[in-house]
Amino acid sequence: MTADRFRVRGLDDPSAADVAIGGAKGAGLARARAAGFPVLDGFVIPPACSEEALGRAVEVLESRGTGGSRMAIIGHQLPDSLIEEVKQFATELQPPFIVRSSSVLEGEGEWSGAFTSVPEVQPGEIGQAAKSVWATSFAIEVLERFEASELEPGSAPMGVLVQPEVQPDYGGAAIVDAAGAVTVNAVKGSPRDLMAGWVPGVRAVYEEGTLRGDECVDLMGEDQTLAIAELALRAKETLGSNLIEWAIVESAPLLLQVQRSAVHEVEEAMVVPAALAHPFALEFVRLTHRYPGSLGDELVLGWMSAAPAELEAAAYIQTGNRDAVLEEAREIAATLTAQAWGKPAKQALAQAEFVLRRMRSDRPNESIDALRDLQPVDPVLASRLLGMVEYLMSTDVAPPRRGMGRWEPVLAGVLALQGDVHEGEPSVGGVGAGRMVWLDSSKQTGHVQPRDIIVTQYPLQNFSPLLWDAAGIVTVGGAPTAHLFEVARSLTVPAVINCPIAHIVKSGPRLGMLDGDAGRVALAKD
Repeated sequence: MTADRFRVRGLDDPSAADVAIGGAKGAGLARARAAGFPVLDGFVIPPACSEEALGRAVEVLESRGTGGSRMAIIGHQLPDSLIEEVKQFATELQPPFIVRSSSVLEGEGEWSGAFTSVPEVQPGEIGQAAKSVWATSFAIEVLERFEASELEPGSAPMGVLVQPEVQPDYGGAAIVDAAGAVTVNAVKGSPRDLMAGWVPGVRAVYEEGTLRGDECVDLMGEDQTLAIAELALRAKETLGSNLIEWAIVESAPLLLQVQRSAVHEVEEAMVVPAALAHPFALEFVRLTHRYPGSLGDELVLGWMSAAPAELEAAAYIQTGNRDAVLEEAREIAATLTAQAWGKPAKQALAQAEFVLRRMRSDRPNESIDALRDLQPVDPVLASRLLGMVEYLMSTDVAPPRRGMGRWEPVLAGVLALQGDVHEGEPSVGGVGAGRMVWLDSSKQTGHVQPRDIIVTQYPLQNFSPLLWDAAGIVTVGGAPTAHLFEVARSLTVPAVINCPIAHIVKSGPRLGMLDGDAGRVALAKD
């Protein structure tokens, strides 16, 4: 059985439907082909065949970097037995071939688009192309995904799927939502640029027997659009896969990939307490964003509304270890909270905690009144504490993928009522709020902070590692079926596309919110 892990086999071999043998992509297509779906014939090089090469890449990663690791894989000598098996299978198929990744990870949405495919491969080049696919496990963006997922580099074996390459008339993706409606996204020719996020394509929706989407129908024709929608529905019913990639070749549908995409129930329209329209609410959520997390809640928010508007943090020089600094900061915070609430420290802290909790409820009006009426505090002591808090925050190590912060729903509600609204299109459902930052490139991300909302031109898959701790993503262009949005969907990161806010966010970060169900963005006014 150990040797069998390394045996090349065709998609019609029942064992190819096992992820450990076919990889996630190959296994999905093997199951689909066995169920009678229109899947091209092909063969898989099992993930086990990559283990030795990936192991060598791990050994040299620290000393030679990602480039050295990839070269170690490219230079790896394949066993003669593997080369011979590949040759035998290739002779039964029509070249040229496309050699595609089939990692054991690719059944999970957050790995969508992570790895590469090598097109236009001749029979004698398949082994080298397979190593090129393996090598993408050590591309910088992929290693960043491994780190975000808390996986070790090289720990996920890479299968390889080999099929004849086709020249599609049309291609794209189709997804079935929780209600059974199918969204078909299409482009003329290969779907490669659509899935990579470079082009928007055209869309049609098939729901309860009705087809909507004139542009898509004009492109492909009604019959072919319906054929793709029905293929997607059949894949969901038969295979449990609600997302497909497809092509039409010589007027016939072809299934390129099947996947289970995270299903998001469309939320009801946001219900926002009217009190959040008060100008103080915007001032307060700016404060929660300036001093986020548990340190802000504990040390600042309970009294800061009573401080002078022009108050600045005093420069702080550390005088002890971090625990000692935190203890002193708690003592000063208790003193300032007592001053603000006009009560003994213990009672004042309890009152502040209660009011802050009510501020996050569906009845924040009483908390707004209470926070606006606080008594003045000692500005010198307050300035010293803010300096200490900034030091503590700068040395705080936050875990990745923290999830929604406790004040983000309040920020979203305030901006929904007070922000400048910009319309886009929904891509991934949910509501996010935070600092919106513009990215020109995935290589220039030094200004991005945890729980920011990423704003960029196109949904390129290189941005995927940033989504593990993002509050949302907004793009100016692209298609909702791009690989990046599948990553966002898997990580429950809301997304809006085709929203023209680049000219605003490029000038500098701006607090904002997005509603991925409504396709709407709101930005804080200057």
